[in-house]
Amino acid sequence: MKPVSWLGDLPSAWIAITVATVWWTIGFNTVIFLTALQEIPKSLYEAASLDGANARQQFFLITIPMLRSVLVFVLTITLIASANLFGQPYLMTKGGPADGTQTVIYRIFFEGILRGQMGSAAAMSIFVASLLLVLTYLNFRFFGQTEER
Repeated sequence: MKPVSWLGDLPSAWIAITVATVWWTIGFNTVIFLTALQEIPKSLYEAASLDGANARQQFFLITIPMLRSVLVFVLTITLIASANLFGQPYLMTKGGPADGTQTVIYRIFFEGILRGQMGSAAAMSIFVASLLLVLTYLNFRFFGQTEER
């Protein structure tokens, strides 16, 4: 077999960056979800099983609704962390090969610090911040809704 150039070719460089990022962030999200799962009262599951609900029904009718606020939180921080991805591409590939792994924040850094174009870097930063505000608002608007009774 031909050896894979994990950081020298474009598709594999993004795979390596993604694996490193997931490995770096999965622990925090796991702790958050584990804590939230432990806070769901066991009596809800007992009552549902007495009413004849199977495991799938319990998952979709008890677990997911009880985790709604945690799901919104994790989705929001993951969205913001994804937009702020800088360290992995910078340390692993320096934005290469052929600038193929430059993220938005990496590009802002390149424009502002390395090229000295602070005005365009500031404009890009304001645009990214505005986009993140809109996406966070939409996240809370659509996923943070509770059922009214």
